[in-house]
Amino acid sequence: MKSQKSGMAVAILGGGPVASTLATLLARQGVSVAIFYKPKRAPLLVGESLVPAIIPMLRLLGVEDEIRNFSMLKPGATFNIGETVNFHFSFSQLTGSMPRYAYNVPRDKFDETLLKAARKAGAKVFDTGAAVEQVAGTDRVKLGAETLEVAREIFPQPPDLIVDATGRVRLLPNLLKIPSRSGQRTDTALFAHVDRTHRDHEGHVHTTRLDHGWSWRIPLPGRVSVGMVIGSEHLAKFGATSEERYDNLLKQDSVLQKVAPDAKRLTPVMEYSNYQLVSSRMVGDGWALAGDTAGFIDPVFSSGLFIGMHGAISLAEAIRKGTKEAFQRLREGSHSSFGNVA
Repeated sequence: MKSQKSGMAVAILGGGPVASTLATLLARQGVSVAIFYKPKRAPLLVGESLVPAIIPMLRLLGVEDEIRNFSMLKPGATFNIGETVNFHFSFSQLTGSMPRYAYNVPRDKFDETLLKAARKAGAKVFDTGAAVEQVAGTDRVKLGAETLEVAREIFPQPPDLIVDATGRVRLLPNLLKIPSRSGQRTDTALFAHVDRTHRDHEGHVHTTRLDHGWSWRIPLPGRVSVGMVIGSEHLAKFGATSEERYDNLLKQDSVLQKVAPDAKRLTPVMEYSNYQLVSSRMVGDGWALAGDTAGFIDPVFSSGLFIGMHGAISLAEAIRKGTKEAFQRLREGSHSSFGNVA
């Protein structure tokens, strides 16, 4: 593997925070970087409530000030377990060098800010998906001829590395038929934005036990993200569509009746049931997986973006070193990060 000093080139598939983080760091190292990303965004994305450990990453990318301007300060977390078991945690209690705050972020603006940082660093962003092919009889992949033609200015020769950061599309794992393993959870998450809810502590993410599961409430500027995670066996009784299920849960669950009695839904409803999966291989001959493409877990502690962006930083460091040992450590570290899913 070449280092940045030998004119390395990297193609990144996908345009989310993981792709943007990796592209920014590589471009700063002098790597020729291209992001292939056809904008097609879901109405909402999970990962709106950040953890304090992500703040140093935002500073590293030079985007914290901009993100602060459109986000809500998050000073802690509140847990409502039942009538008599309620507690909150303030980030001011953290020790060491960890920041004492985080943010609740509108994901569309957050993602746009990170992608803009990648462009500013020198990464080329192509508003198109990439055609990728497997090299017959090998574990390698290559960009298709049409994609190489589009990117000829930055890739006069095929790139040295292709990174799949397409998220749950999982382009390379599907192409290479990489086995994956899933967790044991079988529940379903429904979430949308509503106009208002009750909150015990301003800015806190609230995790609340429901009649048939649990809920999150994430305060955002002008709205609240409310998610409901319930056993899939209970879904049918609340309706046939995601919207029916969400609206009926909001009206009928005894806990939500108290914390969101007058809430009005402002957005479509997103439904997830596949939020635990880990690829058996994350690095191969001339390719690597990053973010949700590599693996994703139950986001109960708002850890998804942190894990993904941390992985991007680790991958950028391995590419900088350009040694087999660095990529071996990346393999080992990736699997240990998701070891609690099985």
